Amino acid sequence: MMNYIQRIQVIGMVLLTALSVHSQDVHFSQYNAAPMLLNPALAGMNDCDYRIHANFRMQWPTVSSGNTYRTMAAGADMAIGKVTKYNSFAGLGLSFYSDQAGDLNYNTNRLDLSFAYHFMLNRKGTMQISAGIQGAFNMKTIDASKATFDSQYDPSSGTVDPNGTKEAFGRTKVIFGDVGFGLLYSAMVKNDANVYFGFSLNHLNQPKISFRPNGQTSSTDGNDRIFMKTTIHGGAAIPTGKRLTVMPNFLVLVQGNAYEFNVGCNFKTALGTPSTSKTALHVGVQYRGLLDAVIVNTKIEVKGFSCGLSYDINVSKLIPASATVGAPEISLMYQGCARKKPHPGHCPVMF
Repeated sequence: MMNYIQRIQVIGMVLLTALSVHSQDVHFSQYNAAPMLLNPALAGMNDCDYRIHANFRMQWPTVSSGNTYRTMAAGADMAIGKVTKYNSFAGLGLSFYSDQAGDLNYNTNRLDLSFAYHFMLNRKGTMQISAGIQGAFNMKTIDASKATFDSQYDPSSGTVDPNGTKEAFGRTKVIFGDVGFGLLYSAMVKNDANVYFGFSLNHLNQPKISFRPNGQTSSTDGNDRIFMKTTIHGGAAIPTGKRLTVMPNFLVLVQGNAYEFNVGCNFKTALGTPSTSKTALHVGVQYRGLLDAVIVNTKIEVKGFSCGLSYDINVSKLIPASATVGAPEISLMYQGCARKKPHPGHCPVMF
């Protein structure tokens, strides 16, 4: 069993890592399953008229008891004015996520409203460019009553005196708004293959998130802002036979001094009669760098409904903290039609 001093060392490693990336956003390993968190240009881009999704992720159970590192998200979006597969149309989406980190219950709650317009670039409806904007309401809170400080720690015994002197927080809640926008190009190419490439910028106003009282400053004020985040993502769906589709994909995130990239490939197999089947199985693997995690994932699709499961296998220097225990994640999505005779048009195979 990990003793108290070892526990302090492990938690310190995690905190140092978190501080080194400053205000990095939460993210999902199944990032394509949370479309409006990925890129607001994806609002309304679905297989028919509307889409509903939910995501749940848990990590670091060996560092903090009670599953205190967890993230939940949900959202819905719909196409507006999609009369035929040849015409341009709009999309509107609403999404929410809630993230809890650590024993102090450091919570981030965010509500996004996204609007996108999808411009058809040819008469066949097989090539389009999409532009989206996003506005968000955010709230961050912390439970100061659960904090411990150096003045309470006895190095000779390795214990914490709960009645020792505590420091005071200026405030325990921060509310702010921010904005972002995104672009996406997608096209059907030869032999029913499709490709897509997206770009988005979040936190354009770089809002302050300090828990110090308003007006109070320090030499580290620059690190109290959410840095602007740049997201670049893309992929393809390449049929290699009647049943199998190869789906390479990538993601690059840059936020302040922090950066991350994912690269991987999924394999989609149609179940049942290939020409008419609405059931498919996905299996795949991703690598998240630099030397962070290997992600294995699977997904089942049945008549517009999909359920995805993934697991992060930690390969970073934080293995002593994680005890090799990874992060499980689940995603649910439903894409449906509001009309009896829908005109789905082109939608990149990425969800």
